[in-house]
Order: sequence, then structure tokens, then C-alpha cells
Amino acid sequence: MLLFRIFHKTVDIDRQATSYTAQGRVRPFQKRDNGHLCRPSKGERLAKYENPKNSGNSSIAPSQDPFRKTKSLRVMPNKAQGGQKGHKGGKLRMVAGPDVDVVVHDISQCERCGDGLPEDASSYDARQVFDIPPITIQVTEHRRLHKTCGNCGAPSSGKFPKGLVQEAQPACRTGRYGNGLKSLCVYLQNYQMLPFARCAEFIANLTGHRFSRGSLSNLPGRPAGFQKQCFDRLQDYQQNIKQLLLQSPILHGDETGIRLNGKNSWMHVASNKAISFFAHHLNRGKKAMDDIGLLKLYKGTLVHDRFSGYFSHSCGHSLCNSHILRDLVYVEETFGAPWARKIRELLVQAKRDKERNPDLKASYCSRIFKQYVDTIRPIIKAYDKKFKKTDEQRLAFGLEKHKYLFLKFIEQPDVPFDNNQAERDLRMIKVKQKVSGCFRSPTHAQYFATIRAIFLRSRKINSPYSIISNRLFLKIHICLYKTAELLQLVSCQNNNETLYL
Repeated sequence: MLLFRIFHKTVDIDRQATSYTAQGRVRPFQKRDNGHLCRPSKGERLAKYENPKNSGNSSIAPSQDPFRKTKSLRVMPNKAQGGQKGHKGGKLRMVAGPDVDVVVHDISQCERCGDGLPEDASSYDARQVFDIPPITIQVTEHRRLHKTCGNCGAPSSGKFPKGLVQEAQPACRTGRYGNGLKSLCVYLQNYQMLPFARCAEFIANLTGHRFSRGSLSNLPGRPAGFQKQCFDRLQDYQQNIKQLLLQSPILHGDETGIRLNGKNSWMHVASNKAISFFAHHLNRGKKAMDDIGLLKLYKGTLVHDRFSGYFSHSCGHSLCNSHILRDLVYVEETFGAPWARKIRELLVQAKRDKERNPDLKASYCSRIFKQYVDTIRPIIKAYDKKFKKTDEQRLAFGLEKHKYLFLKFIEQPDVPFDNNQAERDLRMIKVKQKVSGCFRSPTHAQYFATIRAIFLRSRKINSPYSIISNRLFLKIHICLYKTAELLQLVSCQNNNETLYL
């Protein structure tokens, strides 16, 4: 009988704890009257497993999601799949002048009676085939002529293109790779994310020419690799990019972890709609930002995700609402909190209203702000300082503390709703890590960061590979215009001069 009563008492306690969990009143490590901490009940300990955090309801990366179907915050539109009505489709159209010789398909006998046909045709119709020609390595030999003066007898020699021959270079290694091959390798490694071995293998399979992986990188005791050459030519570009970003009224900042020789390091980004700047550092917080030297000089509005390191700078701040939407989803699912749904719907509706009319009236902003505060205040007032804050209460206090920063997007037309610009810039960094594993040295991580920035910029004005191929391995100069939207790479001095390095 005693065991029966103990068993039912335990079941009642677990049921009561589960009921508290469903009502959102879970208080881990509650205090007794004597002030000592008590162990959470079984229901409280299982609460985080019943509603775990994932990329849909928190800031956890999608790569750390458990094996379950992902959930997006986007609402499915009431549209059929595929092209919509009024959509202008595209198709392959014939060009006026083909690149190769025209192939003529003649006919000499009549298809009906078999009689001979005249040589001159009365008319014709045409079809065109778009294809890639065979890709091979093209070897160009440069010969320098030596002549003797008939007047004084002094010998004279022609001049090789700059960089083709170095005085300390052995005679057996006078061959050099041209700009086209170097540009293609840089493009494959930093835009298509191919590792060193696969890039060399791709070139060998495509052209039949094999070269050492040391040509791609920068091995000790060898001439500068393709990555090193590209990085050196972009130093002036990096400094000019910093100056443009410092003049930008809105700046997006974010960081993501990358692996460096099996240890954690960080890739930082500062960007706007036109340009992006990347920097690699071993640290994440204020020390890294100060060493990079961009944010400590910035005086505009910085959009970020509430990371404490950003608040140490004296610039203006605006917070990403996409992070908060995910946190609100988690609180709503776990604690059944109706206020989280109200705040989420309020922010989404304000975003839609701003997209329709960027210049919102002051009365509208005041009304949204009042609804925002009135929804959060009851949660804060109901908090008992004797207990540790739950996730629901911590989120409510955070929303209250930074209410002006979360709602700045409705007051200032140029402030965005979220920090997606910086997150999109960093997204391919994670792809690079998944493909290549990790970086082997901080030097190569910085190579990738610098070259990746120019690819992101060139993608918005032209094809990334065409910019790299045509301009990067020439003598480049950065032309800065007053509008930050236009940044163009042009060659300096002689546009036709080619460097063989």
C-alpha cells in the first residue's frame, strides 16, 4: 500500500510539472523558502526536448538542425507554381552574324522528279547552333631579337613584355602562365569554391595540361601563386572600399565562424547594396573589429544582430528583425505565449506598410510603437525577481531594452527591416568551408576574403569572370565616383599592356 501511494504521488508531481510546462510557467532551478536551489522536475527537464530550438525559431544555423523537415517564416502566396500570367518568357534567338563560317547544305537533284537543279538558289532558311569551342592551352612564344649597330658596333636587344622574364629566374623556367588561365583558376577557387586539387584536376581534364597545385597557392621557395598575385593587386582596392563604406549612411555587419587548421576563427563582413568588405580574424568580438579598423571609424547607422561587440562602437545602431521573428516563433511554440504572435504580426505588417510607402507618417510610427510597448509590458511586470528568467521573459526584456532599435526601420526610410544583406554575403563562406574543409593558414583565408569581395561587387555590374579576366591581371586602378553605386575597375596607363607574372 505504501509503494502504491508513493507511485501515484510521483505521477501527480510529473503531471503537475507537465501542466506548468504547457502553460509557459517553467522556472528551472526554483528557489525554496530557505533560499536553496532545488532540482528541476522531470517535466521541466524534458521541455527543451519537446520544443527544441532550430533554424526556424532561433538563430541556430541550418547546418545544426536535427534531421527533420525545415520550416520557413515565409507565408505561401496564393499563386500557382511556374510562370504567372503576363510573364514574358525568354528563348534562344538567332544572331545577325555567326562567329564561325556558315555551313551550306546544298541540293543538286529535284526531290520530286530527280532532275538536276541550278547552282544558284532562289532562297534559303537557316538554323543556328550555340556551342562552346574546344578549350585547349594556347602557347605563345616571345622572341627577342638581338642586333648590332653598324655605326658604333654596340649590341642591342628588343624588350620582352614586363614580367615575362626575371633576372634571377633559371633559364629552364622561362615559361609563364598567361592572364586567361590565371583568371580562370582564381574564379573557380573563389567564386565556384573549388579546392586546390579539384581546380588543378578540372584544368587538366578540360585542356589536357597539368600544372602543380603550388602554382595556385603560394608555397615557400616558389614564385608567387595565382592567389597571391591577385591579392597583391587588390590592396589599393581594399583601401578604397573602406573609404566608400565609411561614407555609406547604412552599413550591414555580421560575422561567421570558419575552421582554420582545426580551430575556430571568424570571417567578418561589412557591406551595403553596392559593395562588400571581408576580413579574417582569429577573434570575434571588439578586438577583431578594432584590428580590422573599419567600424571604429564609422559614423552612420550599423545594422546587426544584437552581438555585444557591435554596441562598443559610437555609430548609430539598428537591429535585425528577422532574428527576433525566429525567437518569437520559438517562444510561441514552447510557452504558448499569445503576445509573441502579436509582436510578430505587428512587425511583419509594419514591414509590408513600409514597402508600400517608405515615408510613413509620424502618427503611424507612434501607433505601432504604442502597440509594441503595450504588448510587452505585462510580461515584464509579471516577472518575479526571485526566480531565474525563462526564455520567454529574456526575450521580452530584450525587446523592451532595444525597442527603439528594432523599430527604427519605420522611422527612417533608408533603414532596412533586417540584416539579410550581410547574411547573404556570408552564406557562400559556409559553402567554401563545406567543400574545402578548412583553411590551412590565415594568409590564404585573407586571400579568399579579399578576392571574394571583388566578385560580389562585380556580380552586380557584370559577369564576375569577365571582370577578373579582362581587368584583374592588368595594371588596375580604382576609379571612385561620387556615387557609391558606381565602382569600376580600369587599367592604368596603357590599357593593352599585359603583365606576365
